[in-house]
Order: sequence, then structure tokens, then C-alpha cells
Amino acid sequence: MLKFAWLVNVPGSSPEKYSGVYENAESCNMVAGTGDMESAKAFVKKLADEGYTLFNLCGDFDDDITAEMAALAGDGVKISHADYLPEELAKVSALEEFSEYGIVIVMRGVEQPVEVDVDADGMHTRAVFVKDLEQAKAAAKKLSDAGVHGIELCSWFDREKTEAVIEAIGGATPVGTCGEL
Repeated sequence: MLKFAWLVNVPGSSPEKYSGVYENAESCNMVAGTGDMESAKAFVKKLADEGYTLFNLCGDFDDDITAEMAALAGDGVKISHADYLPEELAKVSALEEFSEYGIVIVMRGVEQPVEVDVDADGMHTRAVFVKDLEQAKAAAKKLSDAGVHGIELCSWFDREKTEAVIEAIGGATPVGTCGEL
């Protein structure tokens, strides 16, 4: 069974206060907020010790902290953070608020989209687990229409798939990906 975690930087929070879990027959998935980079590193180490092998991190995490986490997690654990195409990053930089956050995750064992909502400390995260690109585009459209301030995609999304999501929402909301750009 795949064990996957998505970490969100939510200052002042912790995974005990800010987390949600979705499980199916093929995967166990956690979305959690950590209050700062040091607590995030400790949490990654803890989860890696519990058998989590795939981590995606929100765009607040940079290459250096991601590399530190990978070293702590050890061999066999893949960690990546969200990054943005230049035009999407410009949209993020122009945001005056970022309290509504959307995540789209293509995951094993999903047939129909499953939403996991996490709320605390003035931040709302909605993660949508989907099975393929078509469901991902529909989920991103729904998130964008609901007014999320930004959408980040899991590491399954390469540049081409990310661009397809951006096109599906008409560029209305900034979109980043943990995949290769």
C-alpha cells in the first residue's frame, strides 16, 4: 500500500490541529499543516519512519528544505515541492490573500473524486483525490469556481498536464505542481 503525505506550511499550526486522511484499498493519504520548517522536517522524519514513501510539499518549501527533508527521510522516499511556471508565479505574487488553498492529487485506488477538507487557524485546504487527468481538470475547475486563491498539483503532473489544468480553468487561479516543469 502506498503511503502519501502532502504538507502545507500553516504558521502557528501543527498536524494535530490541521490534518485530514483519505484511505482506500491501494493508498493511505494524509494532508497536514506544519507550523514552520523545523516542525515540518521532524514530521517528515516521523512519517518516513512509519512507512510513508511519497511526500509532496506546498510551494512555501524550497529546494534547500526539500533536500534536507529527503536526507532525513532516507533512501526510498521521494519528496518534491510545488513550483510554478513564470506566468503562474506572477499570479501568486499578485495575491493579496491566501487563505483558501486547493490541491489536486492523482492517486491509486481512486475511482470517483474524493474531497478532504482541513480547516484551522484562518486557513482552509481542500484536497481532491482523482484517478486521471480528466477528473483532475474537473476538480481544478470546481476549486477555481469555488474561489480558492491557489491550486497546487501532485508530483504526477508534469508540464504538459499542468498546462492542461491551467487551460481547463481558463487561467483564473494560479496553478503550481510538484511534478517536473
